[in-house]
Amino acid sequence: MKCSEIMTKNPKMCTPDDNVSIAIGLMWDYDCGSIPVVKDMDSKELVGIVTDRDIAMHVVKHAFAHPCEVSVGDCMSKNVISCFPEDPIESAMKAMELNQIHRIPIIDQNNSCIGLVSMSDLVKYLEGMNDQIIAMMKGIYGRQASDQSKMKEEEKKEDTEPIESDEKTESDKPSG
Repeated sequence: MKCSEIMTKNPKMCTPDDNVSIAIGLMWDYDCGSIPVVKDMDSKELVGIVTDRDIAMHVVKHAFAHPCEVSVGDCMSKNVISCFPEDPIESAMKAMELNQIHRIPIIDQNNSCIGLVSMSDLVKYLEGMNDQIIAMMKGIYGRQASDQSKMKEEEKKEDTEPIESDEKTESDKPSG
């Protein structure tokens, strides 16, 4: 499966010149922890990413600077790890693991941000894979499991049924 199949398309973005209150507002309104930063809204050329943690750390580091006085460009990460839409999901997962990041922008050939893959996107994908694997296993092993279950039921019946014998016991013989 490809990144394009699970990514959030057209994520909310901001520019380096926006103040962080805009990024914070987007994060709050859209319940996300990061915003791709683009050169301008027309080209959407990816130049960075800003996370809630980046903003918090910058504000604290600079003696609790007021968010309206801090630009996104002041606290964004500039070395952005990204993937292409045709990259396998496993590539995004590996990049996230190696770089210890929770979200990865998806860019096109022009470096324009067209999507975002988050940990929650990956969890949904993996849950779906689990369901597919379970269904496949049921298909493969379902018949065998059903046959084995029937055999066990028959064995139980055999264990509980009295054994019939042609031989007569002492009590069955006529007295005389």
